[in-house]
Amino acid sequence: MSDISDIEEDQTAPIAPPGLPGQFDPKRHAREQHNALERRRRDNIKDMYTSLREVVPDTNGERVQASRAVILKRAIETIEKGQSDSAALSIELAAQEAKNQHLKEEGHSSRSENAKRILLILSVCFTF
Repeated sequence: MSDISDIEEDQTAPIAPPGLPGQFDPKRHAREQHNALERRRRDNIKDMYTSLREVVPDTNGERVQASRAVILKRAIETIEKGQSDSAALSIELAAQEAKNQHLKEEGHSSRSENAKRILLILSVCFTF
């Protein structure tokens, strides 16, 4: 072999075996990036479960930490109860508003009738 062919072979050969410090491996870098992103995603989900556990009734303050399934189940129950309560309160509000409107109309007609009576009494009193 000539000296020139040895140099050409050295240029194409890797400088160091993969995985040695100081060498950039794009696949390894991509995997590390992915692992870091996945770790952050899992940590975020864990934090959200903790936050949810703290606000959902019957899961905060428990000695034994509620499982994620229990936290989600109780959150769903709480939301459904809130929706049911909201619907019942909406019906009650509509009934109270109708009753209020009826009383206003009744009061208006009563005042009108009272005014007519007063005018009648006054007209009788002043005609003498």
